[in-house]
Amino acid sequence: MDKKKLNVHKIALLGVLTAATIVIAIIESFIPSIGIPGVKLGLANIVILVILYELGILEAVLVNLARVLVVSLIRGTFLSMGFMMSLVGAMLSLGVMIIFYLLIKKFSIVGVSVIGSVFHVTGQVLVAMVYLGTSYVIFYLPLIAISAIITGVLVGFVAKTIIQTGVIKKQKEKYNF
Repeated sequence: MDKKKLNVHKIALLGVLTAATIVIAIIESFIPSIGIPGVKLGLANIVILVILYELGILEAVLVNLARVLVVSLIRGTFLSMGFMMSLVGAMLSLGVMIIFYLLIKKFSIVGVSVIGSVFHVTGQVLVAMVYLGTSYVIFYLPLIAISAIITGVLVGFVAKTIIQTGVIKKQKEKYNF
């Protein structure tokens, strides 16, 4: 196969994974928060972690950005406070996950997921502080950070399990990308 066809397979796989993150995020948006307002499971981050570990940093950044943008357009929240909270949370989270993935090898994928989850809610709280013009929102952070740790463990464990199946690795080997 020539190089152009090899790239097509990777692009197709990334398209499917991007669609998966969007569908998961849309479905999750209909699940009410349990106990703590605004807390979500962050299930789309399972796919982002798999992409980061199996396909690369650039790919994870692009899919994450696409997810935030497309979901906000579908839900009609583009450029709203919710969109900004999602964007800042997603990018801060992924940035920190990349740092821990690359530089601090002692962290497992579950640890990287937990760190990312905590920074996601931290980014959201920072945006809320700016939008609302008050620093009192920071008092909400410890409560949602605890839930972020729990959901981060869940997301990391599921991502680890998916990676262990070798499904992405098989695609990479079969289509040489």
